[in-house]
Amino acid sequence: MKCFSRMLVAAALMTAMAGTAAAQSTSGVLNTLEVQRLVAVDTAAAHLTLSNHYMALADKFAADAARYDAFASVSSGNPNHPVMVGTDTRRLRQAEAAMVLSEDARAMAAYHQFLSMGMSATPPARRSMFDGGFGARALTSSEVDRAIAAARTAADHFTLEEYFRMQATRSSADANEHAVMANRLRVSGQRRDSEFAAMHCDRLAHDARKAAARARAAATLQHQLANLG
Repeated sequence: MKCFSRMLVAAALMTAMAGTAAAQSTSGVLNTLEVQRLVAVDTAAAHLTLSNHYMALADKFAADAARYDAFASVSSGNPNHPVMVGTDTRRLRQAEAAMVLSEDARAMAAYHQFLSMGMSATPPARRSMFDGGFGARALTSSEVDRAIAAARTAADHFTLEEYFRMQATRSSADANEHAVMANRLRVSGQRRDSEFAAMHCDRLAHDARKAAARARAAATLQHQLANLG
């Protein structure tokens, strides 16, 4: 049994490594701002680049699904460890969700491929979500600074405004989640450790609120610069 378990673990690690390698090879994944900018440009070249982006994203999600599936196989094949029992169901759900996202990304790739050829196409159900930057690579602070410095036109500033508004929304949601978790920990009152954990969540909520405020201020500035035109 121990030998069988080790074989399962080794197989899962091999699959996970393959998934990581596949994810690293998907260099066509753009960052959030690049996606939004290309969507706004709406040219044949922009749609072709977006199509390649979504194909790379589909491969990344597929690799994630394979990794989750491998982890599920390990947990379901190792009944001697109670902690792992039941995690296979959660991993399988994660694998299924990742495969759905992979299929959605491939639909987006096909959609933009048609548009790049000047053909009409029915927008996929999740177009607004993906074209808004879902799944795209997060920008580094230096990339944001370069984008701001390079902004020249109203369209550039409007794209930056949309980016910062999305960041503000995401940070506000994070702040709310941390605040809810802090309250739950305090209500539980199980151990003194819960209070320390709640204080940590409070700090995270505070930092997220500050990040949201900075993002909203940046969005307002970009809106003003766009209107100066």
